[in-house]
Amino acid sequence: MTLAWFERWAGVLGGAAAVLVLAGLWLFFQEREDYEQRDLRGRTQLIVAAEEGDLERVEYLLEQNVRVDAGDDCQWTAMMRAAAGGHSDILVRLLDQGADINHREKSGYTALMGAAVNNRLETAQILVERGADLDIQETESGQTALMWGVRNRNPDMVRLLLSAGADTSLTNRQGQSVRDLALQASAGEPSARLEEIREVLGCQP
Repeated sequence: MTLAWFERWAGVLGGAAAVLVLAGLWLFFQEREDYEQRDLRGRTQLIVAAEEGDLERVEYLLEQNVRVDAGDDCQWTAMMRAAAGGHSDILVRLLDQGADINHREKSGYTALMGAAVNNRLETAQILVERGADLDIQETESGQTALMWGVRNRNPDMVRLLLSAGADTSLTNRQGQSVRDLALQASAGEPSARLEEIREVLGCQP
């Protein structure tokens, strides 16, 4: 065997190794791209898993280093879907992973608003304890999370947000404060829950 023979086969094997390395890299990035693929609503796999309450799938996707704050077509993130869906374990996991707690979707809604709108007291409490901004107003009608608690006639939600320091002086685009909303609602259809909310807010008809 000559030196030329060794050099020739070394070149062939080196080229083959390079091809294998490149093929492996291509498969790696192709697989990673699949983790970020979106459905017809623009949801990533992480958003879908969070919305469906699939913690095991969420954990797996996070291990693949997917983008935590990727938004769907309406800019709802996985963390926001977990909060709105009442999936406390997933919410905590995503916040621990660095999800933006005050991320706003295209209409200005936050995860805390999503929890308030859907009467998810447990996830709302987690967000409050983690330092979520209580007084962000969505851009469509200027509602805050506290206003949504009043509109949904949820005294426990109202009590939680008030105890955390939510601003009762803010007004929506119609110039209504949370007290105005409580009085307006009770005038139309009185109920024990509204009476409790009025007492919590310190307002009387």
